[in-house]
Amino acid sequence: MRWEPIKLLRDVPNSNGQLLTKFTSYFGFDRCAWYERPYSFAKLLAGQRSYNAGYEFDTPRFNSRWLDHGELYRVHGTSLVVAVGHNYGPYEDIIKCASDVVRPLGLRVIVYDWAVDWYYPNETVLVVYMTDETFKRYEHKLLSFAPVKALI
Repeated sequence: MRWEPIKLLRDVPNSNGQLLTKFTSYFGFDRCAWYERPYSFAKLLAGQRSYNAGYEFDTPRFNSRWLDHGELYRVHGTSLVVAVGHNYGPYEDIIKCASDVVRPLGLRVIVYDWAVDWYYPNETVLVVYMTDETFKRYEHKLLSFAPVKALI
């Protein structure tokens, strides 16, 4: 995983850098990386270096249903890591797929309103995955950042 300073990882015609800046500034994230499927999604989000140790993946092979256009954000020098998806589809499908992934892993997920996603605003839904520890640290901010469609 290669962490770099915050930038639009997917600088597509309709992406919105101001929405990305709002998200990263609000939570204090200062590093980003492309999501590459690790053996342990749970260990990756816990900031553990051993996230690629193992022989079996703990997430479904095709991530586009639960973590489409995946990106990672973190606070440098801490274990605070979140995975962000920019998913297409009705909220109900996104929520079901996300909860099917996080429940067995003991993770948390928040599905936000369409309007705050910077990949394709009003076309994709911002989905944020994290550990319970990260959720507890940011709970107030996570719930007041934008309208929440689901909290799992």
